[in-house]
Parts: sequence; C-alpha cells; structure tokens
Amino acid sequence: MKTGKAGFTLLEVMLVVVLISILAAIVIPRFTISSQRAKVQSCEMNRAIINKQVETWYFTEGTWPIVDLRNIKTNVNYFPDGVPTCPVDLTSYVLSDTRFRISGHREGATTHVW
Repeated sequence: MKTGKAGFTLLEVMLVVVLISILAAIVIPRFTISSQRAKVQSCEMNRAIINKQVETWYFTEGTWPIVDLRNIKTNVNYFPDGVPTCPVDLTSYVLSDTRFRISGHREGATTHVW
C-alpha cells in the first residue's frame, strides 16, 4: 500500500550515517599523521636553512654566531623575515656550542623525528 509520501526510511538514513562514520574513521587519522609528518619535515628544512646561514655568517664575519642566534637574528641579510621557529613544538632553534650546528631537535627523549 503506497501512501504517496516520498522520503528516506530510518534504515537508509542509518546506513548513510554508518558509512560516513567509517570514512571519517579512516580519513581523520591519516590527515593527522600527514599533518604531523609535514611539520617534522618543515622542521628539518628550517634546520638546514639555519645551518647554511650560520656557515655563511662564519665565512663572512670570520666568527661563529652566538649560540642563541641573537646576532644573526638582527641582521636582515640572513633572515629578512626572522629566524624560523620549530613548527612542531614552536620552540626556537639553538646552536650547539661545540659543533655550531642546530641541535636539540633530534637528540634526547623529546625528539619528534618521524
């Protein structure tokens, strides 16, 4: 017996909700992992750029920059937009005082290398 009302049954609506939930359960973790991986890769790129600029500073100025990079931060020839911070944990990069390379982002228990 047809009543002439058009619409979806409760079963059809529940099926659509279940399918959307399954897709969300698959997509959201992948997006989160991809986002974290991109931040870690960006951190590694920032480290490489800063290390290159530190080497340039050394060859230009004849001395290594200060460990907290405050003298290279103020020189717009090296970082016109400022020294980048780590996109993963938003901390500043610091030079190792023995190797004069960026350290603290790969070593130790708080590492975020992917």
